[in-house]
Amino acid sequence: MTRPMRHLALALLAWLAPSCSQPPGATGGSSGQPATTPSVAIVTAPAPAAGSPVAAAGDRGWDPPDYSVPKEKFSDGARNFEAAKKALLEGYYSDSLTEDDLYRAAVAGMLERADPRMRRWNRLLSPSDVRELRLDLQGELVGVGVVFDFDPKTGYVAVRGTIPGSPAERAGIAPPDTIVTVDGKLYKGAAERDVVAAIRGKEGEPVTLTILRGDKLVTVPLVREKIVYDTVTDLALPGGVGYVRIPGFNHRTAAGLHDALGDLASKRVSALVVDLRDDMGGSFDDAVAAAGELVPAGSAVAGLEKRGKTEPVTPRTTPMLLDLPVAVLVDGETASSAECLAGALQELRHATVVGSRTHGKWTVQVLEDLPNGYAVKYTTAVFRTPGGKSYDGTGLPPDVEVDATAEDVARALQESDPARRVAADVQLRTALRVLARRP
Repeated sequence: MTRPMRHLALALLAWLAPSCSQPPGATGGSSGQPATTPSVAIVTAPAPAAGSPVAAAGDRGWDPPDYSVPKEKFSDGARNFEAAKKALLEGYYSDSLTEDDLYRAAVAGMLERADPRMRRWNRLLSPSDVRELRLDLQGELVGVGVVFDFDPKTGYVAVRGTIPGSPAERAGIAPPDTIVTVDGKLYKGAAERDVVAAIRGKEGEPVTLTILRGDKLVTVPLVREKIVYDTVTDLALPGGVGYVRIPGFNHRTAAGLHDALGDLASKRVSALVVDLRDDMGGSFDDAVAAAGELVPAGSAVAGLEKRGKTEPVTPRTTPMLLDLPVAVLVDGETASSAECLAGALQELRHATVVGSRTHGKWTVQVLEDLPNGYAVKYTTAVFRTPGGKSYDGTGLPPDVEVDATAEDVARALQESDPARRVAADVQLRTALRVLARRP
């Protein structure tokens, strides 16, 4: 069963739906892709340069039509395009159709239909989509810090968790709370981006959530703040095992992972668990830098296939804790850049992969700005593991399969006490047993 898309309230957005909205829900990408709309009043770091790889984490959740390319050749394209444009402008039933409307549709169609295999990832992004995607890759937005699933049929927002230190966490919002209204408004039949926009806003502005808690409706007033999310966290677990969680890849990730590993080194841990569950990707470059903290120096963490050539990707960062046995936690929400890291650890560190099969997005996209403020996101490469394997479309299978529901994992991740975290997390417990058997 497909799980609903998560959204970091706002922290993650919905920027890839058919209307060019869609997520993050927390919205990325991906492995070399992005991942994910409306305005946020925060001071931002420099936006990623046009053409830089992004991870398409948030691309998931949109199920595009099953386009196919006709076998007949489409010759004399420019003249026939002009003929089709002229026919629509002169004879279409609606007189509101403009030439710019057709050019926009043509660019979108070119991206989504030229290569049906990549139709899910190649997109035309509006200026607001571009703005939010770049903010997402920087790892901070303005909101209240709720992680949620949105059901457009009911308009209800199921709370999956909160971002540590956020207004939502301080207010006691937690699973299984359900957000019924935002500032008194119902969202039945709306899109994810509508809810995301409603909860987010300007820093310092209030927002009121009506929450169904058990059989009671509770009104929770909050004030929007700058939220830093997708941060690396670490714990020293019972038995001297270190644990690091990487929820996504942005410009903060490599430094955060370095600090987390340094903290665990100071505690003299004897083994390491890397948690990539629910990690939908992000910046590919940042994922490579993070991988450099975990794999032997000089190792290629992936091979990028582009235009018939394969280029090795080698991090420049310095690794830590290389002598420790490693287990990696993954699930169906582990995608893109996170899958790249899981595969690299499996092959270069002989890590045991525990959990369920990953999402299966092994492609890299780039973002190119257009002169009018729009941008095109298109596939520039397919990546493979250091050993040349690709799991695109199928997902990386775990070495040890252990199923767990998204709700169980979310609840476990809310536990800050190491012992309670282990007790609540069957996949983590299995990883610890695997590591205990390793020499």
